[in-house]
Amino acid sequence: MRQRCVEAAILACLSVALLVGSQSAYAQSTERAIRVRGANAMASLCDAWAKDFSTANPGVGVVVAGGGTDAGFDTLFDKAADLVMASRTILVKEMQAAALSDAKPVELPVCREAIAVITHPDNPIKDLTLDQLGKILRGMYTRWNEVGGPEEPITLLTSPQTSGTSLLLRAAVMENDYFSSDAKARDYYHHIIREVSRKKPPAISYAPLRDAARAEQQKLIKIVPLRKDGQSPAVRPSPATLKDGSYPLILALYFYWDEATVRPIVKTFVEFCRKKCESPR
Repeated sequence: MRQRCVEAAILACLSVALLVGSQSAYAQSTERAIRVRGANAMASLCDAWAKDFSTANPGVGVVVAGGGTDAGFDTLFDKAADLVMASRTILVKEMQAAALSDAKPVELPVCREAIAVITHPDNPIKDLTLDQLGKILRGMYTRWNEVGGPEEPITLLTSPQTSGTSLLLRAAVMENDYFSSDAKARDYYHHIIREVSRKKPPAISYAPLRDAARAEQQKLIKIVPLRKDGQSPAVRPSPATLKDGSYPLILALYFYWDEATVRPIVKTFVEFCRKKCESPR
Protein backbone atom coordinates (compact mmCIF):
# COMPACT_ATOMS: atom_id res chain seq x y z
CA MET A 1 0.00 0.00 0.00
CA ARG A 2 2.80 2.39 0.95
CA GLN A 3 4.60 1.58 -2.33
CA ARG A 4 1.49 2.41 -4.34
CA CYS A 5 1.17 5.75 -2.58
CA VAL A 6 4.80 6.55 -3.32
CA GLU A 7 4.33 5.61 -7.00
CA ALA A 8 1.21 7.76 -7.21
CA ALA A 9 3.04 10.69 -5.67
CA ILE A 10 5.90 10.29 -8.14
CA LEU A 11 3.46 10.18 -11.09
CA ALA A 12 1.69 13.28 -9.79
CA CYS A 13 4.99 15.14 -9.52
CA LEU A 14 5.95 14.09 -13.04
CA SER A 15 2.59 15.26 -14.39
CA VAL A 16 2.98 18.64 -12.70
CA ALA A 17 6.54 18.95 -14.04
CA LEU A 18 5.39 18.11 -17.58
CA LEU A 19 2.50 20.57 -17.34
CA VAL A 20 4.74 23.36 -16.08
CA GLY A 21 7.31 22.52 -18.74
CA SER A 22 4.73 22.59 -21.53
CA GLN A 23 3.30 25.86 -20.26
CA SER A 24 6.79 27.33 -20.12
CA ALA A 25 7.56 26.12 -23.64
CA TYR A 26 4.27 27.57 -24.89
CA ALA A 27 5.02 30.89 -23.21
CA GLN A 28 8.48 30.95 -24.77
CA SER A 29 7.13 30.10 -28.24
CA THR A 30 4.45 32.79 -27.91
CA GLU A 31 7.06 35.30 -26.78
CA ARG A 32 9.16 34.47 -29.84
CA ALA A 33 6.24 34.68 -32.31
CA ILE A 34 5.55 37.88 -34.23
CA ARG A 35 1.99 38.46 -35.42
CA VAL A 36 1.69 40.72 -38.47
CA ARG A 37 -1.67 41.84 -39.88
CA GLY A 38 -2.96 44.40 -42.33
CA ALA A 39 -2.62 45.65 -45.90
CA ASN A 40 -3.12 43.09 -48.64
CA ALA A 41 -0.87 45.22 -50.87
CA MET A 42 2.02 44.50 -48.50
CA ALA A 43 1.26 40.92 -47.50
CA SER A 44 3.26 39.09 -50.20
CA LEU A 45 6.34 41.23 -49.61
CA CYS A 46 6.11 40.87 -45.84
CA ASP A 47 5.59 37.12 -46.07
CA ALA A 48 8.82 36.79 -48.07
CA TRP A 49 10.67 38.91 -45.49
CA ALA A 50 9.17 36.80 -42.69
CA LYS A 51 10.52 33.57 -44.18
CA ASP A 52 13.98 35.06 -44.57
CA PHE A 53 13.87 36.45 -41.03
CA SER A 54 12.87 33.07 -39.54
CA THR A 55 15.72 31.42 -41.47
CA ALA A 56 18.19 33.96 -40.10
CA ASN A 57 16.70 33.73 -36.57
CA PRO A 58 15.89 30.08 -35.80
CA GLY A 59 13.08 29.67 -33.32
CA VAL A 60 11.39 32.96 -34.20
CA GLY A 61 8.13 32.49 -36.06
CA VAL A 62 6.48 35.29 -38.01
CA VAL A 63 2.81 34.86 -38.97
CA VAL A 64 1.66 37.22 -41.72
CA ALA A 65 -2.00 37.71 -42.65
CA GLY A 66 -3.74 40.30 -44.83
CA GLY A 67 -7.30 41.45 -44.40
CA GLY A 68 -6.74 45.12 -45.13
CA THR A 69 -5.22 48.12 -43.39
CA ASP A 70 -8.45 48.83 -41.48
CA ALA A 71 -8.48 45.32 -40.03
CA GLY A 72 -4.78 45.57 -39.23
CA PHE A 73 -5.28 48.58 -36.99
CA ASP A 74 -8.23 46.88 -35.29
CA THR A 75 -6.07 43.87 -34.37
CA LEU A 76 -3.26 46.11 -33.10
CA PHE A 77 -5.59 47.98 -30.76
CA ASP A 78 -7.20 44.70 -29.65
CA LYS A 79 -3.70 43.33 -28.83
CA ALA A 80 -4.21 40.57 -31.43
CA ALA A 81 -1.26 41.72 -33.55
CA ASP A 82 2.26 42.98 -32.88
CA LEU A 83 2.71 44.81 -36.15
CA VAL A 84 0.41 46.41 -38.73
CA MET A 85 1.11 46.49 -42.48
CA ALA A 86 -0.49 49.67 -43.82
CA SER A 87 -0.97 50.98 -47.35
CA ARG A 88 -1.96 54.42 -46.04
CA THR A 89 -1.29 56.56 -43.01
CA ILE A 90 -3.36 56.17 -39.87
CA LEU A 91 -6.72 57.98 -39.81
CA VAL A 92 -7.99 60.33 -37.10
CA LYS A 93 -10.66 57.83 -36.04
CA GLU A 94 -7.95 55.15 -35.70
CA MET A 95 -5.84 57.47 -33.53
CA GLN A 96 -8.93 57.94 -31.35
CA ALA A 97 -9.38 54.15 -31.13
CA ALA A 98 -5.71 53.86 -30.16
CA ALA A 99 -6.18 56.36 -27.33
CA LEU A 100 -9.18 54.43 -26.01
CA SER A 101 -7.11 51.22 -25.89
CA ASP A 102 -4.08 52.99 -24.33
CA ALA A 103 -2.01 52.24 -27.43
CA LYS A 104 0.74 54.53 -28.70
CA PRO A 105 1.00 53.88 -32.45
CA VAL A 106 4.36 54.50 -34.09
CA GLU A 107 4.66 54.86 -37.89
CA LEU A 108 7.59 53.81 -40.06
CA PRO A 109 7.60 54.23 -43.88
CA VAL A 110 9.25 50.96 -44.83
CA CYS A 111 8.88 50.41 -48.54
CA ARG A 112 7.22 51.36 -51.81
CA GLU A 113 5.42 49.12 -54.28
CA ALA A 114 4.25 49.61 -57.86
CA ILE A 115 0.57 48.96 -58.51
CA ALA A 116 0.12 47.08 -61.79
CA VAL A 117 -2.95 47.43 -64.00
CA ILE A 118 -4.00 43.94 -65.10
CA THR A 119 -6.34 42.33 -67.63
CA HIS A 120 -6.94 38.96 -69.29
CA PRO A 121 -3.96 37.63 -71.31
CA ASP A 122 -6.08 37.49 -74.50
CA ASN A 123 -7.03 41.17 -74.32
CA PRO A 124 -5.28 42.82 -77.33
CA ILE A 125 -5.04 46.22 -75.58
CA LYS A 126 -1.35 47.25 -75.59
CA ASP A 127 -1.30 50.14 -73.13
CA LEU A 128 -3.45 52.86 -71.53
CA THR A 129 -2.93 56.54 -70.76
CA LEU A 130 -3.57 57.70 -67.22
CA ASP A 131 -6.59 59.63 -68.49
CA GLN A 132 -8.04 56.49 -70.13
CA LEU A 133 -7.45 54.46 -66.96
CA GLY A 134 -9.14 57.12 -64.85
CA LYS A 135 -12.17 57.20 -67.10
CA ILE A 136 -12.47 53.40 -66.95
CA LEU A 137 -12.27 53.42 -63.15
CA ARG A 138 -14.89 56.18 -62.92
CA GLY A 139 -17.27 54.41 -65.32
CA MET A 140 -16.95 57.02 -68.07
CA TYR A 141 -15.59 54.38 -70.45
CA THR A 142 -17.47 51.09 -70.35
CA ARG A 143 -16.34 49.34 -73.56
CA TRP A 144 -12.86 48.37 -74.68
CA ASN A 145 -13.22 49.95 -78.15
CA GLU A 146 -13.31 53.36 -76.42
CA VAL A 147 -9.62 52.89 -75.58
CA GLY A 148 -8.54 51.16 -78.80
CA GLY A 149 -9.51 47.65 -77.79
CA PRO A 150 -12.11 45.11 -78.93
CA GLU A 151 -15.85 45.72 -79.27
CA GLU A 152 -16.57 44.26 -75.84
CA PRO A 153 -17.79 45.52 -72.45
CA ILE A 154 -15.33 46.29 -69.65
CA THR A 155 -15.78 44.54 -66.31
CA LEU A 156 -14.15 46.53 -63.51
CA LEU A 157 -12.83 44.85 -60.35
CA THR A 158 -11.43 46.88 -57.46
CA SER A 159 -10.07 46.53 -53.96
CA PRO A 160 -12.23 47.95 -51.11
CA GLN A 161 -12.80 51.67 -51.55
CA THR A 162 -10.99 52.55 -48.29
CA SER A 163 -7.84 50.59 -49.14
CA GLY A 164 -4.60 52.51 -49.64
CA THR A 165 -4.42 51.29 -53.24
CA SER A 166 -7.90 52.62 -54.04
CA LEU A 167 -7.03 55.95 -52.41
CA LEU A 168 -3.84 56.13 -54.52
CA LEU A 169 -5.78 55.55 -57.75
CA ARG A 170 -8.43 58.11 -56.82
CA ALA A 171 -5.73 60.73 -56.25
CA ALA A 172 -3.47 59.78 -59.19
CA VAL A 173 -5.88 59.21 -62.07
CA MET A 174 -9.47 59.92 -60.93
CA GLU A 175 -9.30 63.55 -59.75
CA ASN A 176 -10.39 62.24 -56.33
CA ASP A 177 -13.68 61.10 -57.86
CA TYR A 178 -15.35 57.81 -56.92
CA PHE A 179 -15.13 54.43 -58.62
CA SER A 180 -17.86 53.40 -61.02
CA SER A 181 -21.04 52.21 -59.31
CA ASP A 182 -20.73 49.09 -61.49
CA ALA A 183 -17.31 48.20 -60.06
CA LYS A 184 -17.11 44.90 -58.22
CA ALA A 185 -15.05 45.15 -55.02
CA ARG A 186 -12.98 42.16 -53.88
CA ASP A 187 -11.26 41.83 -50.50
CA TYR A 188 -8.07 40.07 -51.61
CA TYR A 189 -5.77 40.48 -54.60
CA HIS A 190 -5.58 36.75 -55.24
CA HIS A 191 -9.37 36.82 -55.68
CA ILE A 192 -9.01 39.71 -58.16
CA ILE A 193 -6.28 37.93 -60.10
CA ARG A 194 -8.22 34.69 -60.27
CA GLU A 195 -11.36 36.45 -61.51
CA VAL A 196 -9.46 38.52 -64.10
CA SER A 197 -7.80 35.34 -65.39
CA ARG A 198 -11.19 33.73 -66.01
CA LYS A 199 -13.25 36.69 -67.17
CA LYS A 200 -14.31 36.95 -70.81
CA PRO A 201 -15.04 39.57 -72.13
CA PRO A 202 -11.88 40.80 -70.43
CA ALA A 203 -11.95 42.53 -67.07
CA ILE A 204 -9.58 45.19 -65.78
CA SER A 205 -8.23 45.62 -62.28
CA TYR A 206 -4.99 46.23 -60.39
CA ALA A 207 -2.66 44.44 -58.00
CA PRO A 208 0.71 44.92 -56.27
CA LEU A 209 3.58 44.30 -58.68
CA ARG A 210 4.88 41.25 -56.81
CA ASP A 211 1.50 39.49 -57.07
CA ALA A 212 0.86 40.64 -60.64
CA ALA A 213 4.30 39.65 -61.94
CA ARG A 214 3.95 36.14 -60.50
CA ALA A 215 0.50 35.77 -62.05
CA GLU A 216 1.74 37.03 -65.42
CA GLN A 217 4.57 34.48 -65.39
CA GLN A 218 1.90 31.82 -64.90
CA LYS A 219 -0.01 33.32 -67.87
CA LEU A 220 -3.02 34.06 -65.69
CA ILE A 221 -3.14 37.80 -66.44
CA LYS A 222 -1.43 40.46 -68.53
CA ILE A 223 0.13 43.63 -67.10
CA VAL A 224 -0.91 46.75 -69.02
CA PRO A 225 1.82 49.40 -69.48
CA LEU A 226 0.81 52.99 -68.76
CA ARG A 227 1.44 56.29 -70.55
CA LYS A 228 1.31 59.64 -68.78
CA ASP A 229 -0.35 61.02 -71.92
CA GLY A 230 -0.76 60.19 -75.58
CA GLN A 231 2.75 61.43 -76.47
CA SER A 232 4.62 59.71 -73.62
CA PRO A 233 6.24 56.27 -73.83
CA ALA A 234 4.43 53.31 -72.30
CA VAL A 235 6.04 52.20 -69.03
CA ARG A 236 5.72 48.79 -67.41
CA PRO A 237 5.93 48.45 -63.62
CA SER A 238 9.21 46.86 -62.55
CA PRO A 239 11.80 47.21 -59.79
CA ALA A 240 13.73 49.56 -62.11
CA THR A 241 10.79 51.84 -62.98
CA LEU A 242 9.72 51.78 -59.33
CA LYS A 243 13.19 52.94 -58.31
CA ASP A 244 13.58 55.68 -60.93
CA GLY A 245 9.99 56.91 -60.54
CA SER A 246 9.12 56.60 -64.24
CA TYR A 247 6.16 54.35 -63.44
CA PRO A 248 3.27 56.56 -62.25
CA LEU A 249 1.40 54.34 -59.76
CA ILE A 250 3.61 53.91 -56.71
CA LEU A 251 2.21 53.12 -53.28
CA ALA A 252 3.94 53.95 -49.99
CA LEU A 253 3.84 51.10 -47.46
CA TYR A 254 4.16 51.46 -43.69
CA PHE A 255 4.63 49.49 -40.50
CA TYR A 256 2.83 50.53 -37.31
CA TRP A 257 3.30 49.15 -33.82
CA ASP A 258 2.23 49.99 -30.29
CA GLU A 259 5.18 51.64 -28.55
CA ALA A 260 3.57 50.89 -25.18
CA THR A 261 3.78 47.11 -25.64
CA VAL A 262 6.26 46.46 -28.46
CA ARG A 263 8.88 43.76 -27.87
CA PRO A 264 12.52 44.10 -29.00
CA ILE A 265 12.17 41.15 -31.40
CA VAL A 266 9.41 43.04 -33.27
CA LYS A 267 11.66 46.07 -33.78
CA THR A 268 14.44 43.74 -34.92
CA PHE A 269 12.07 42.31 -37.54
CA VAL A 270 11.05 45.81 -38.67
CA GLU A 271 14.68 46.82 -39.20
CA PHE A 272 15.33 43.54 -41.05
CA CYS A 273 12.42 44.29 -43.44
CA ARG A 274 13.53 47.86 -44.01
CA LYS A 275 16.99 46.71 -45.06
CA LYS A 276 15.50 43.99 -47.25
CA CYS A 277 13.41 46.55 -49.06
CA GLU A 278 16.47 48.68 -49.72
CA SER A 279 18.19 45.69 -51.38
CA PRO A 280 17.53 44.92 -55.06
CA ARG A 281 14.84 42.28 -55.58
